[in-house]
Amino acid sequence: MDGERPEAGGLIVPASRVKVSTGVVRVGPPQSSVSGPQPTIQVIHQDDAIRMIQIVCTCGERICIRCDYE
Repeated sequence: MDGERPEAGGLIVPASRVKVSTGVVRVGPPQSSVSGPQPTIQVIHQDDAIRMIQIVCTCGERICIRCDYE
């Protein structure tokens, strides 16, 4: 990376700070024997591009990450 830090609260992540991975990424706490709501991730595609990633936490909080391509 170029050593430059993004501004706090910035809305756009520079392409130089993004890493593409084909591996599986686990979201949430380790699995336990207690059943309950699990976090969910939904990837929204449009015209062969990812437009949004929506994450719903076990507490119900919803985080939407919009993907803009330049």
